[in-house]
Amino acid sequence: MHNIIREIKRLGVKGCLLTVFFIVAPLWAMTFWSGLSRNVYLASTLNVFWLAGTVGVIAAVLITLIAVVFFRHRLTRVRLAKLFCYSVFMIGVFSLQLPSALVRYLPHQRLQYLTEYDVSFPGPSHGKSGRCEMGLWLKDRHLNRWIQFCSSRAWIAANCERGMDRIEVVEEANQYGVRVVNYWCAWSPIKP
Repeated sequence: MHNIIREIKRLGVKGCLLTVFFIVAPLWAMTFWSGLSRNVYLASTLNVFWLAGTVGVIAAVLITLIAVVFFRHRLTRVRLAKLFCYSVFMIGVFSLQLPSALVRYLPHQRLQYLTEYDVSFPGPSHGKSGRCEMGLWLKDRHLNRWIQFCSSRAWIAANCERGMDRIEVVEEANQYGVRVVNYWCAWSPIKP
């Protein structure tokens, strides 16, 4: 640790900028990318790890080739192997949110439809911080499966009246998945 601090002091402003780039930039990127997956549901979750691994390996090969070209005299085979492995791991971890970005930013069609819903108590887990008060399950037409939202009794009381047995959903869908834009309680259509 002392060697790292001494090296940053030796480099001065350049060392501070490098520190910010290698510590603050990845933390900011992880925060931004975790927000991408909010209300996004993927068509297939198996492709996430395959895509992240592929992007990690391709980027690591490029980084290793650049290191060989520019720093050939300083690098040994062990250092190159470490550089390649660290690059695959770090870029692969950062690429895990890539499918959510594809759903959000690639061209999509906007869908609006009535669907059935179900309520479960307690709701989905928040990890270490506990669970939601209530889970709201919606039948998604594009994915052909049930998706779950975190909700509460107060939301149901404020947005649903007695007899409302459907939810109207507005979503953006493409081949990679859907992003739910909005949803609200609605009446079933009247059958003649």
